[in-house]
Amino acid sequence: MAAIAYEQLSPQAKAEASRLLKLNPKYGEWAAAVPAKPDGTPGDVDQYVFIRAAVWADDIKTYKDYTRDNDTATGPYAARNVGYSDKLVHDYWHYKDIPFSTDGSTWPPQDPVNAETQIKLFSAALPVSAGKSDDIRSYDLSWLIHLIGDVHQPLHSTAYFNKALHKMWQDRGKPDLGDRGGNEITVVPADGKETKLHFYWDGIFGGYSTPLGAIADNGADKIPAPADAFAKELDPAQWLEESHDLALQFAYSAPVALDPTQPVMLTREYETNARKVAEAQISLAGYRLANLLNDAFK
Repeated sequence: MAAIAYEQLSPQAKAEASRLLKLNPKYGEWAAAVPAKPDGTPGDVDQYVFIRAAVWADDIKTYKDYTRDNDTATGPYAARNVGYSDKLVHDYWHYKDIPFSTDGSTWPPQDPVNAETQIKLFSAALPVSAGKSDDIRSYDLSWLIHLIGDVHQPLHSTAYFNKALHKMWQDRGKPDLGDRGGNEITVVPADGKETKLHFYWDGIFGGYSTPLGAIADNGADKIPAPADAFAKELDPAQWLEESHDLALQFAYSAPVALDPTQPVMLTREYETNARKVAEAQISLAGYRLANLLNDAFK
């Protein structure tokens, strides 16, 4: 997704994104890892760093100086925007779980701070006219490159609730969280390795690819461009509604079992459709990210 977005950035947006990403604490490490091109010439540092920054918001979950202590979507620090001095992981920024049920189950109130609220907050802070420090703008850019990809993955927009899941949470002595966007549903894809439904979809979205792999495999010349009207839609609420609709139509389609106790074998048809959805959504997310940054940095 980030590789596609980078190719669509204006020269001015590329320059400003590059300048801001140099303020990320990991910039030196990223820049030092840029591989040479196949012909032996130096690699594009700015392109590599932009793509590498796309997973920084996940990387911080493993950093020793980041914490989940007192870090909840209803806490006093949930929606703050203070730059790199913020050492909270903010797991709840990665998704907005739009709930649904097929058996009349209800659900608790959803998180007031989520991917939608933060994309809006960070986007508004990017233009120079917003008056934010470069530290905050760099932090927000690093998050946006990640979050815009996240919300185009259908299972970052959805939580399923049913009676079996409700009993499971009761047995654990915890509040009902539904299936947590597919994290409580086990599937078996064609490789025969059990995984959670959410991780399966993350994987086909390229969630575990390297920056070099993204450059090679996910470039704009490999995946068709989206329709212009869709690419210019910049409301994250609309993005999430689209993703939620795709989740209902494809991620939770047969043969996926909505019973967390029963792993299910994915069919070839299911996996083919999932790959097609992922490809289209990756392209759409890349173009939308580029359009957002081109507008913010014009």
